[in-house]
Amino acid sequence: MQKQLLLTVLAICMAMFTLTAQVTPTVFAEGFTTGLIGLNFDADGNLWATQHGSGNDDGSIIIVDSAGNKTTFMTGLPSTYIQAAGEVVGSFRTYQLPDNKVLIVVGEGSHALSEALLIVDKTDFTPGTPLTLADVVQTIKLGDFIHAQGFIQSDPFNVDWDAEGNLYIADAGANSIVKRDKDTGELSIVKTLTGIPNPLPFGPPVIDPVPTKVLAKEDGDFLVCQLTGFPFLVGAAKVFNLDTAGNLSVHAEGFSCLTDMSYDPKDDNLCVMQFGIFGPVDSTLNFIIGTASVIKIMPDGSQVPVAQGIGGLAPTFTFDANGDLYVADIVFGQILKYSFTTAVNAPHVETPKVKSYPNPFSEQITIEYEIAQSAQVSVEIFDLTGRRMASFDQGKQAAGTYSFNWNANDASGQKAAPGMYIYRLSVDKQLISGAMNLTGKK
Repeated sequence: MQKQLLLTVLAICMAMFTLTAQVTPTVFAEGFTTGLIGLNFDADGNLWATQHGSGNDDGSIIIVDSAGNKTTFMTGLPSTYIQAAGEVVGSFRTYQLPDNKVLIVVGEGSHALSEALLIVDKTDFTPGTPLTLADVVQTIKLGDFIHAQGFIQSDPFNVDWDAEGNLYIADAGANSIVKRDKDTGELSIVKTLTGIPNPLPFGPPVIDPVPTKVLAKEDGDFLVCQLTGFPFLVGAAKVFNLDTAGNLSVHAEGFSCLTDMSYDPKDDNLCVMQFGIFGPVDSTLNFIIGTASVIKIMPDGSQVPVAQGIGGLAPTFTFDANGDLYVADIVFGQILKYSFTTAVNAPHVETPKVKSYPNPFSEQITIEYEIAQSAQVSVEIFDLTGRRMASFDQGKQAAGTYSFNWNANDASGQKAAPGMYIYRLSVDKQLISGAMNLTGKK
């Protein structure tokens, strides 16, 4: 079973880099070093980026303008390192409310304001002086309600509103969808998702369903997507339809570790965020970088990748008013932009052509690339856990074809172990990634 899982994961990893993304991403903003996990636009076209922090109550919210300039809006948000899970939790999402208010979703943790929804007033903000927890004007303690219902964990992750203004919350810890009445503030459980029998000989007998997003539909129902817990089975995640009576039915399936959903404003089709593929338990035991993608679900049920080439792992995405797509890369701390709409007078920038050979390789691999105009070029090589193996700063290069060799040594000069590796070519702000398979000596 473990061998079959390894082969499946390797096939998926290779497929992710064999398929050509419809659009090559560019780096819209970068330097997010403490867990870039939430993206949301305001009415003025500014992108709000939420970071969950490093586990030291250092979560933050950054406003990014249309030119990619960053302004810190809020600091000191709850952030906790959960040792048992080996992950950091904290501020997950930011939403714009009427009357210049901002809603902040804070997940589980040890802080008094963890497991809560926090509301602050934007009129209290002065650029250069970030807001802090002292500026919170309202706190909705979701965790108190969840624990009172007998749940051990509360981990609010994402929210949405129905047509009447009632708030619906995806609580990944309680595996539940919670409703908050807009008039009374009363909380109630709409649906608790059931676990998934684990077919593997390791891990828990029942896998947590882990709802990560609740999304309102025009007909009054909701869509719910799920991450699924350890061992994060490939293809096990589903998108459900949830009606107002709490009945669940499968809307789409066959995904892996979904963390977000949104409608494409150009055609109203549903898009989902696949965070990444989890590697083999007996070797990788982590998510494989480069396997994240945004997938569109077409009216006939077919699934079409619309954003690939994401170097790391991606927890969230959003669309701007023009229909362009923005994806958060939590590994590399970047917001990637996929421009599906291009202004008529905008200059055309040709995507660099890249190939690697021989692939698989045992001693040395050549990465060859062609650029159509002068650009600053660099290449980095990572293993599947995101550890940087090597980096090459090629400097400013004129248009032309170039190549360089990697001898499979890491930064310390040690020979890398056989396995899959990812190269990441940066040409100005364009990113192109690919997979390389290092085999043992013959």
